[in-house]
Amino acid sequence: MNLHEAAAGLLSYALQSGLLLVVGLFLPRLLRLRHPAILLAYWRVLLLVVLLLPLILSWSPRQTSLSIFEFEGLAVDAVVITTLPAAVPGLTWRMVLLPLAAVAVLALLRLALGLAHLRRCRRTAAPLGPTPPVEGIQRRLGLRVPFLVSDRLPAPITFGWRCPAVLVPPAFHELSVEEQEGVACHELLHVKRGDWPMTFLEELLRALLWFHPAVWVLLSRIALSREQVVDAVTVRMTGNRRQYLDALWQIVCNCRLQASVLAVPMVGRRHLVERVALLKKEISMSKARIVISVLVLAIAVVAAGALGASVFPSTSNVAVGSSAASTTDEKPQKASEEELTPVEGECDEITHPVAVEKVNPSYPEEARKAKITGVVLLDTVITEKGLVQEIEIVESPDDLLSEAAVAAVKQWRFKPALCDGVPVGVWYKLTIKFKLQ
Repeated sequence: MNLHEAAAGLLSYALQSGLLLVVGLFLPRLLRLRHPAILLAYWRVLLLVVLLLPLILSWSPRQTSLSIFEFEGLAVDAVVITTLPAAVPGLTWRMVLLPLAAVAVLALLRLALGLAHLRRCRRTAAPLGPTPPVEGIQRRLGLRVPFLVSDRLPAPITFGWRCPAVLVPPAFHELSVEEQEGVACHELLHVKRGDWPMTFLEELLRALLWFHPAVWVLLSRIALSREQVVDAVTVRMTGNRRQYLDALWQIVCNCRLQASVLAVPMVGRRHLVERVALLKKEISMSKARIVISVLVLAIAVVAAGALGASVFPSTSNVAVGSSAASTTDEKPQKASEEELTPVEGECDEITHPVAVEKVNPSYPEEARKAKITGVVLLDTVITEKGLVQEIEIVESPDDLLSEAAVAAVKQWRFKPALCDGVPVGVWYKLTIKFKLQ
């Protein structure tokens, strides 16, 4: 696959995933779905579908198409005379991938620095000491997790997987008993749910796919829904909604926790308004409404994916065959002949494909120095979308010229051949002439 084809595929995927994302974000608002646990699962599934969309579409049944007709012995309408003294530098895969990889490495380094910072905070933190509200919540949840006080962190966080710990700022001592109970319950629920490993994987995904807008949007929705789930359970267990809201407000006033800190912070400024708004409401949804909402979401996501695949197709699916349009009885031998499926058909009138976009091949430097010239004859398939596929070298004076010709022809675009006015794919011979002046 050359860069032109890759760019076209990425544009198609961007449009498909964009449509899916817009529909996926709009539907919960339309259905007035506010159940945090359902939304958390929905955002995760939607993120998975968006990321695996190319793979999912590749498994879908290929659409049938018209036959590919074969032209034999017809006049060649594409001759390129290349007189360039040397290869012209162009865009390469390395030029595209290196900047993406460089930014990803910087993002991973940022995560590593955040992790190192948390480890230092944990090593230098002091035990919280006997605190009845914390001990009571630990007994209720069946957990024995160390609570540590660190003056390097302005907000409570949960950190660690095998040996998790809860780090709180010194201001934790200034909270009331009910507020301490709410904060402790919130952090211990994160431990019980195993949210730290999931947060680590999400931040790793964000670093690797930093260029994907859907990753940023959906990971933000996932983080919000996760906090809303924990908020709801905390209020239900403690029964202190007002005191819990007061604790959130006091913490956020002094919260300056950087995003690079790899942890599960209790408070994030971006989501606080939505969390408080949900906490002030009593969310009540019947099981029937939840089931119906989930079914509607699933159907709509599938429909959006199918619509995106049909409106913004990424590949050209054609059925290949022979036709009475051939001018000779002898069929040329093609490298992919065993993969072709014969389809009989006839045309009263058929036209040639016409090149509308040509890329001149670069004269290989070694061939130029060796003064290698000649004609490269190619057998190709020009699809009904005007793309060049199934390229086979029929005749060539040198492999270097063959590679240059094939690389250029892959980027050509044609006005497709017409069979009784309908676009069809055709076998077509292309001649690329190399000569030096």
